[in-house]
Amino acid sequence: MFNPTEIHPTILVIEDEATQRHLLQGKLQNLGFQVITAENGQAGLEMWAENMRTIRIVISDLEMPLANGFDVIKTIRAQEELYTYIMIQTTVDDKDSLITGLRYGADDFITKPIITEELELRLQGALRLLRLQDQYELVGALAELASERGGETGTHLKRTKEYCRIMAKDLRQHHPEFNITEHLIEDIANISVLHDIGKNGIPDGLLNKRGKYTPKEYEIVKDHTLIGGNILMKLHQQTASPFLLLGHEIAVAHHEKWDGSGYPLGLKGKKIPLAARIVAFIDVYDALLSKRPYKDPLSLSHAEVYIKAEKGKHFDPDIVESYERIRDQFIAIHNSIQETETDW
Repeated sequence: MFNPTEIHPTILVIEDEATQRHLLQGKLQNLGFQVITAENGQAGLEMWAENMRTIRIVISDLEMPLANGFDVIKTIRAQEELYTYIMIQTTVDDKDSLITGLRYGADDFITKPIITEELELRLQGALRLLRLQDQYELVGALAELASERGGETGTHLKRTKEYCRIMAKDLRQHHPEFNITEHLIEDIANISVLHDIGKNGIPDGLLNKRGKYTPKEYEIVKDHTLIGGNILMKLHQQTASPFLLLGHEIAVAHHEKWDGSGYPLGLKGKKIPLAARIVAFIDVYDALLSKRPYKDPLSLSHAEVYIKAEKGKHFDPDIVESYERIRDQFIAIHNSIQETETDW
């Protein structure tokens, strides 16, 4: 059963047959949802357009007058601002329409006559996906704030995400003992952009200071790992999200070094979480090749000399060997996602 204290998104039901529409509305209301109904596709799209930030789930019939279910799917996918979970109603033997609907962008289906228990399970899946989408929205906003204050650009975040995705895939292939799943690959890529969220707690004058930090200033800057970790741990405790717990590990440990000389905890070797070891390498790699307000970029050859020298010191040897296998893909990402003059 759904948690009665949880606030559920509004559901739009688009169904031209009045009896079916009222039955489905009643089932959804009994499950605790606010429901809006429409008697055809055109009316449904008008209601959705007026309430698109409130309506997060649409359950639509396919065969309807004025605008059919396929039109509904295509229009929503072209115009949505927040992700809308679309569930289509179909009959058991209408597999061609089901496949077409999924191809146009529907997320799920439910067969007529609708069984309450099945409807509830499918809606639980919808809520899980929407919570994940909302987490990604939150992550993106927080990451952009941290990067702007840290003198970095949105392109740095885009490259970081793509580097992480490619490297995690390579490690999954070559190191099955790491137990990297497809789901974990996407989580590492998407949460990696929050590695420096703790910079929001560091004074502006220190973040982009030209020249070396004093010992006292350096200790203050190092605190961004613990500040970021605390932010994400609090969010994890409020949501029980393993996604945010992964972000906590990365934020805290992405400045740890393989030989134990990093900060803030002095972790060594495989005591450093794998996701943090990946981000530790990628953060340095991108910084070496990127322009910052306080530095010019290094050439690729000079950056790779540094990487080779730090294998087994700063960086996990397995991570460096992964980079060597996928080097060309990293170069392609670096070349395709570049800062422009307006980024600075």
